[in-house]
Amino acid sequence: MSKKIMQIVVLIFVIGMLITMVLGLRSQGNTVGIGDPAYDFELEDLEGNIHRLSDYKGQIVMLNFFASWCEPCKAEAPELEKFHEEFKDEVNFFFVDRGETKNAVRKYVEKFDSKVTYLFDFKTHVSKRYGVTGQPETVIINQDGIIVDHIIGPVSRDTLALKLLELKKK
Repeated sequence: MSKKIMQIVVLIFVIGMLITMVLGLRSQGNTVGIGDPAYDFELEDLEGNIHRLSDYKGQIVMLNFFASWCEPCKAEAPELEKFHEEFKDEVNFFFVDRGETKNAVRKYVEKFDSKVTYLFDFKTHVSKRYGVTGQPETVIINQDGIIVDHIIGPVSRDTLALKLLELKKK
């Protein structure tokens, strides 16, 4: 088989795989995204208290999906702690741990002296509903319960402060 034909076969295969992935993702009808009403989850915190998104109806909520072993998550953590400390009376900010044990997160909290509330998505069900595929990712939900942003990758205190200011103006 000539080199040119082999390249065409590989290219067709890659295009076919990409189309299959895109169609597969689009067929996941239970995933919510920007502009959709936020999925009303129920997650446990470190102390065993249950938090429901509906408990925060009429308020701004920011969910930062993370893992304690994730290096970009660790790098952004000081910025998020600053944001939380400064704006804790204006926004409900949560770290949502993706699939780890409480003990692993407890060690992380102690090591970094974190003051943010940690919620546990043990089976990554909530992460999947929000279309989270990695970490860190931050989902911002407005006062009407609508997802207004989904930031993939690390985020800064200033970026979140600007997002909060925009939401408060509306």
